[in-house]
Amino acid sequence: MGFLKVLGHMLQRLAGYDIWLYVDRATWHRGEEVELFVQSHTELHLEYLPPYQPALNPQERIWRQARYEATKNVCFPDLGAIYSRVTERVHHWSEKKVQQLCIII
Repeated sequence: MGFLKVLGHMLQRLAGYDIWLYVDRATWHRGEEVELFVQSHTELHLEYLPPYQPALNPQERIWRQARYEATKNVCFPDLGAIYSRVTERVHHWSEKKVQQLCIII
């Protein structure tokens, strides 16, 4: 499972620290395997965001803005065209814009 690999890597890189990780309720963030992993690594603490709260998830704000700027009222011939348009649009964003979307500043 990819999420468990990420957690394992975090534990190696941040050895000696308590890690508090806030995640959404995606299926790969939950389940018996994840619970057993967290129980066996007491320095790791998972906190789950409330369900249906996209406002608490910065990537939701990024995605909403990208969709608005790149795909609103446009008909694309294929998935590759959508990918190209979204990629081109977000690569022109300033660091400040991304920080504002993520409410970092």
